[in-house]
Amino acid sequence: MWIAIGIFVGILIYVAIKKSFHKINTALIQASEKLNFQYTPPESLWKKKVMSGTLDGYRCEIAVYTQSHGKSSTTYISFFAYFPQSLNMGIKINWRGQFEGDGDHLSNLFIKRNLNLVEDEKKKLRRLKISDESVNSRKILWKKYYNPDEIIKTMHDVVALTKKLK
Repeated sequence: MWIAIGIFVGILIYVAIKKSFHKINTALIQASEKLNFQYTPPESLWKKKVMSGTLDGYRCEIAVYTQSHGKSSTTYISFFAYFPQSLNMGIKINWRGQFEGDGDHLSNLFIKRNLNLVEDEKKKLRRLKISDESVNSRKILWKKYYNPDEIIKTMHDVVALTKKLK
């Protein structure tokens, strides 16, 4: 009896994961078409899903992946906008939104110029990470990101912030 219940629960979990996989793939396909990004859905349920393209002259990437945390795991959607050239200032704003830098004049100037902007954007772009190479916002994959318009809006928000950084 318990074996049958265990098998039934396992099948239910697999069906739920498969359904979720189909929903996010559909949203990513629709978003990639509207953004004119390249996206090829992976055949495996467990593979990272990545779409990329150019938006307003900035190279962009959207990735959906699952990260394991011991006995549990979390699925994230991550939005990247890359600077046309590296800032070469040793800039880093970590996931907690804390500024880090190599302490020289240029990195201190960058932090001073952009502190208020980044603080305001952190309300909308969760888990904001900025480096010399890119701006990244990583969010837990909630149902709202099964909507291609939410994916598109967030990608535009990340690019808009990237453009404003000086």
